[in-house]
Amino acid sequence: MKVLYLKIAELCLKVTLESRICRLPDNYTPFLIAESEVDELLSEIFVGDACLVFEDVAEELIAHFEDLGFVQEIYKSRSGGYVFQIYDTDGALAAVMSSDAKFLCNKVAIVARNEPSVIFGLNNMLMVAFAFSSAYRSVLTVHSSVVVKGGWGYMFLGRSGTGKSTHTSLWLKNISNTSLLNDDNPVVRIVEGNAIVYGSPWSGKTPCYKQEKVKVGACVMLEQKPYNRISRQDVLRSFSAMMSSCSLMVWDSGSYDCLVETITLMVSSVPMFRLECLPDEDAAMLSYKTINRNEAPV
Repeated sequence: MKVLYLKIAELCLKVTLESRICRLPDNYTPFLIAESEVDELLSEIFVGDACLVFEDVAEELIAHFEDLGFVQEIYKSRSGGYVFQIYDTDGALAAVMSSDAKFLCNKVAIVARNEPSVIFGLNNMLMVAFAFSSAYRSVLTVHSSVVVKGGWGYMFLGRSGTGKSTHTSLWLKNISNTSLLNDDNPVVRIVEGNAIVYGSPWSGKTPCYKQEKVKVGACVMLEQKPYNRISRQDVLRSFSAMMSSCSLMVWDSGSYDCLVETITLMVSSVPMFRLECLPDEDAAMLSYKTINRNEAPV
């Protein structure tokens, strides 16, 4: 048995690895900390194999998702918590997780045997446990790609396949002194009224795992069009765009209410834009000239 501690967005998780799962994937290395650095635990996650015995029982199917060939099912458990099941692209069960109602205690069984499916199942369950336990701490796990320029973080939102990674790669190629913070699932916290975006261990197909943070300068919702046009969004449209980009469970009133409050705080302080665009340099320069903040963050 091995006990590890992670710090993500300044929140600490305890991960206990049992049986054949003896290490975390390399994307977690920048987030590992010593036990002496832990001040308060957000959540505990116990990881074993298919022999792990769950006291909980999946009782009622409440959600079924399919995205890029992956399937995830969520059940309400008999104890009032949740059971998650994740299947790989071949339709085989990769991992199961049983969690209490606030995701403070999570038990993960890795069912998969081949390494890619093991990593896939483990990554997804750890992200789910973090996203929903941290929802009660004014935290958002956002599906977006984030670039850093001049000390500000610029978040590009949109559905899978919209071109977020393509657009941020155009920033990196054409705009000097720009860097990538995260390419798929950065974390946002509201700290003293400021929206702060953090790197995370979950960056999609792009290996970008940074233990860094910056203030959010702007958010941009991308939409593919045969032309380039950008417009500032009002608060209502900003709220809708952010809601559609966050990890949330609408059927869980506790975490959902917290996320609604956090998103409300964020869109009231961070400008949101809609970028209708082509995947070209002109689109990147248009968004840069529109949203870039010339002053350094305080």
